[in-house]
Order: sequence, then structure tokens, then C-alpha cells
Amino acid sequence: MSSKKIFILEAALLAAMFVTGSLWAQELKFDGYLNSGLGIVVDNNEDHDLYVKPFGVDSESNGFRLRLNGSYTNEAKNAGVKFRLQAQRRMDQAGYLSMPYLYGWAGFLENKITLTGGLVDDSTWTSADWWWNDDTGEGFGLLLKAEPVKGLNLGVGAYTISQQSGGSNNMLQFTPITAVTDPITGDVTYTSGANRLPNFGEIMLKPEDVKYTFNAAYTLPDAFRLGAVFRAKNKAGWTGTRYLDNDDYEYGGREESMFLQTELRVLAVKNLTAVVVGTFDKLEKFDKRGNMIFSETFGYKADNLNFGLNAVQFLYNRTNASDEKIDMNPGLLFNPWISYTIDKVVPRLDLVYFMGGQSKTANGNNQWERRGFANVAKAKDADDDYSVFSVRPSVKINLDSKTFLEIGDMINYDMAAKDGAYKDSGDANKKSLLTNVFYIDLKFSF
Repeated sequence: MSSKKIFILEAALLAAMFVTGSLWAQELKFDGYLNSGLGIVVDNNEDHDLYVKPFGVDSESNGFRLRLNGSYTNEAKNAGVKFRLQAQRRMDQAGYLSMPYLYGWAGFLENKITLTGGLVDDSTWTSADWWWNDDTGEGFGLLLKAEPVKGLNLGVGAYTISQQSGGSNNMLQFTPITAVTDPITGDVTYTSGANRLPNFGEIMLKPEDVKYTFNAAYTLPDAFRLGAVFRAKNKAGWTGTRYLDNDDYEYGGREESMFLQTELRVLAVKNLTAVVVGTFDKLEKFDKRGNMIFSETFGYKADNLNFGLNAVQFLYNRTNASDEKIDMNPGLLFNPWISYTIDKVVPRLDLVYFMGGQSKTANGNNQWERRGFANVAKAKDADDDYSVFSVRPSVKINLDSKTFLEIGDMINYDMAAKDGAYKDSGDANKKSLLTNVFYIDLKFSF
């Protein structure tokens, strides 16, 4: 190799070392995890065969989930960038690789005020309960946050497109609409195209259709945290029916409905987890199609012993075609659990009874995460109620602080009031389904 080439190579290496050193000095950080596992599933339906399926229990993902999170903070610590790369569940456009968030932030007045812009996913107001564990959602736009006094976090956001759900890999989705005007009558007809990733030049919303969020939380150390978040109705889900006017539009896209969430965390008792969350969805027509979820999470740690109770209540407002109120059955879920730590081994037992719901091994999703249950809204006079009882013994082996192996067995007994709800070729009136899932789950964090 010539001396000139050697000099160029050395200069490049020195430049790389200088840039890398400067970035690390200014806090460039990476973290993430990989989760996957296998389950053997069998049930007592005569038409079903035993099968083996890849599934990540911890990430609630078919197949696997891989996340890489990156963050950069400048030397003055008043600006930065955050991003996430994610692959999970499927290997097509909807799952192969996505960027759930990519945003920059700038702080003012010693970071008491921050402005965040880009594809935003901010967790400041995410609830800490077991079931809901979410907020109003963000998306592509701006978020203004302020902490006028210590412990009080306020935020206002405006977003033009929302990330999809975790099942859709948190990707952005756009449904194109073509409008055709009849040259004779002047009538306009609309045609929706296939869902696809957006060209941001297409993202143009009326001001009243933007997703606006309003957030507040106050934390008094060693006492409590109280939070409330609100989302206005919007069309940032970009469905194929957004051309409809506000009276006809159902706001059925991802995070398009008017929504309110409240939360209380009790911080006054050492080793106690106590969180109560209430969500009120579809407030734009709450008396006709409103949904309410009340979620309570309690846990206590006594040396090596941990135990707790997760409880969830689902309430529904519904009307018929004549706008008469329909009496709906509530959904009631109870999940007591207990675990004991023996060095790096943690055996655990979970019990679940869900009145007004099904296991995800019975409703066609074929999943067995710890929240592997789904509510089923039914009218009281329909004689079509669902319920499930579940037992899950498991043991977690912590190889180190960032890697664990979990071995478990989930047994679900699903029941229904309606004849034939779980029918098979041997019994057309069968009203129950017994499912057993033996699984192994692995998670590597870095």
C-alpha cells in the first residue's frame, strides 16, 4: 500500500475516532431488545390438530420483536434526537421494518419548556397500569411540553398522521381516495384505494381534523401522581371514509375518536404498587357507542415474595336503530398472581377469571401473552355471553440482568352461554373450549 493511501486511511480513522468520541461525549446512546419463543398448543376441539407456533410472550408478538432505540443529547443538554427501529410479527411491509418514532427536541428556560417535532411518541403521560398502559397517542407533528413548577408536566400536541397499533408494527398507513365528478350532474363519487405507506406530500388535513392532544400530570414525591389526558376527534388515522362530513364519519381509524384518560398512582407506601386508570372512548357520540375501561393494578413486594391483583372493568353504551338504549353486559376481569424469587429463579402463578371475555387462544388470535384476553361486548338479552378461567404456572430464569428464559404452561377454559359457540364435528352444541399452551420465551436486552 502506498504511503499516500496509508495517510488517507489514517486520516479517515482519526476523523472517525474524533467524531465518535465527540458524539459519545454528547451522549449518543443505544438500547433495545430481542424477544421470541415457541409454544405447543393443543385443545379439545375435535377438528383441531396440535400445533407449534413461534410467539414472544414478553413482547406480545407473533414470531419475534426486535427493537433498537437511539438517543442523542447535545453537550449543553438542551436539544436532542430520539428514534426507534422495529421489526416484528411479520415479514411484509407491515412488519419487516418500521420506524415507530423519529423526533428531535429543543429545550428552553433550563428545559422547563421543550418543543418536540417529527414522528413523536412521548411516554410522559403513559399510564402505569397492567391492562391499558397507554395514553392518547401521538404521531407526525409537534408537541409542546412545560414544567412550570416541579412535578407538574403539561403538554399540548398537534399531529397529522398517527402510528398504527403494535399489531401493525406501529407503521404509518395511508388510504388514498379518488374523487370523480360527473360532468353532467355534478355528483361526486369517491373510491378508496389500497392501504399503503404515505407520501408526506399527500398529508393535508383541515385544521378541525388534526389530532390535538391535551395532557397534564402532577407528581408529589412519596405521595401520589395524578394525571389526565384528552384527545379531540380527528381524521389523522387516514381511513378510506375520511371524505364523509362530521355527522356521518365514525372516527373509527386508529386513535381518531374523542378520548379521555385519568390516572392515580399511590406513591406513599414503600414496596406497594397501586394504580387506578379510567378511560372514556368515543366521546363524540358517547351515549350511542361509548366505551369505558377501569383498570386497577395492585402489587406488593415483601423481601423475595411478590403478589398482586390486576382488575379490569369494561362498560359499554349502545343504542339500536331507533336510538333506544341497549342494556349491555359489563366485562369483569380479575388476575391475582404471586411469585417468589430464589436467587436467579422466579416461579410464578397467575389466575384469571374474565366474565364477558375470551382467551386469545379461543377467539382466533392464537396468542398467549399475559394479557392474552379480549373483551366481548354483548347485550344482556342476547343470551350470548362469554367467559374464561385461566391458570398459568411459570418460572423465569434470569441468566443476567438483561437476559431471561421463561418456561410456562397456560391453561384456558373458555365458556359461552350460546349453544354451538365452540362447536366441532363431534358436538354441534358445544359451549366450551379447553386449551393448553406449553411455551418457552427468551428475551435478550442490550
